[in-house]
Amino acid sequence: MRVLILVIMASSLFAGCGNYTATTRAARNEFYAGKYTEAAKALEKGAHEDSLDQLLYLFDRATALHQAGDYDESNKDFAAADKMSEIKDYTSLSREAATLVTNDKIIQYKGEDFEKVLVSQYLALNYLMMHKYEDALVECRRVNQKLHMMISQGKRKYKLNPMASYVSALMWEDQHEWNDAYVDYQAVYALIPEMSYLGDDLYRLAWINNITEDMDKWARQYNLSGDDKKRIRDTAKLPEIVVIVENGHSPEKQPNPAWTALPKYYPRNNPVAFAEVSVNGQVRGRSQMLFNVEKTAIENMDEKFAGLLAKRIGGVVAKEVIADQVGKRTDPLIGKLLSFGMHAIDQADLRSWLTLPKDFQVFRVRVPLAPSYTVQIRPKNGAGDNALSASGVLEKIVHFEPGKPGQRVFIHVRVL
Repeated sequence: MRVLILVIMASSLFAGCGNYTATTRAARNEFYAGKYTEAAKALEKGAHEDSLDQLLYLFDRATALHQAGDYDESNKDFAAADKMSEIKDYTSLSREAATLVTNDKIIQYKGEDFEKVLVSQYLALNYLMMHKYEDALVECRRVNQKLHMMISQGKRKYKLNPMASYVSALMWEDQHEWNDAYVDYQAVYALIPEMSYLGDDLYRLAWINNITEDMDKWARQYNLSGDDKKRIRDTAKLPEIVVIVENGHSPEKQPNPAWTALPKYYPRNNPVAFAEVSVNGQVRGRSQMLFNVEKTAIENMDEKFAGLLAKRIGGVVAKEVIADQVGKRTDPLIGKLLSFGMHAIDQADLRSWLTLPKDFQVFRVRVPLAPSYTVQIRPKNGAGDNALSASGVLEKIVHFEPGKPGQRVFIHVRVL
């Protein structure tokens, strides 16, 4: 019994010491300032040392390397994070049970379900930027394979990820696998039919696959005029610029007001609603939502609330039983003090992957074949006004190979 009391006292001390969010604040400030290489360097030691927070270091360092354009090194950390987060039983039953009388901070962070899925999404994006399309397609498939497993085996009421299918469709098009591309675009339609780009995509692939009935269906669904349909057919072989926008800050965990020992995701301030894209000085359109990280995180946590609450209630009962037994065997005052101490350290685990964006967006435009184009991305707020200063405008130069029709160039930006 003395050993148990010492364990409780020790865990109460550790509960107040190890705070990943505070420890890595300087590194995240570098990240938010666009100093991605510096942020990755600051996180390197923690990413490669065994600790309760190692997975978080891997998440954040891999994200910083991704934004810095160091895709190969980023994938090494994401692969390590993928392996660590997918281990099913690396926490022993005894340690898991111990969290009933202490708190979840004494076990290694395993990642939220949506975080585990986004690891594969980032691996796919890195492979995409490295032009390793086969590897990227594998990771796109793994995104929804993970979700299918969580839905079927974990009984979660999750939705599939439209971004994985959309990126997969783009790569199938690059390889002229028109039927596979069409299947993936239809999968996206089943999840986000409101995305207006899909009208062009679905009509174009139905036309390429010579499915006349579907051409008529998509033209009606998206109100495509005769001029729209002709434009889609006439520009189908032109080069295309695809901009993937990672926008804003993901939500963060705070104590749930319904039960403060449980976490709840809350949105952070995100002034940018979309990006306006110009090509060679001419405004060509705006980015559109592909995947909402903020909404997914909040919904996933709410979905888990009942199970987490049941565990916490079980913990309350366990604490009272232990304190009562200690009081009977020693002194009632000691039992009461132990009860107070155990409840005092029952804190919500607020660890999370904080360098994620609020959402992923996409912009696409067909252009005549030319050696290069200057692409400018202007962050806009919900009213369509500039969300950042002029210095916040991002500029990229894209290049096309001469004499090669239908080629596609991918670029990605992070808007903070």
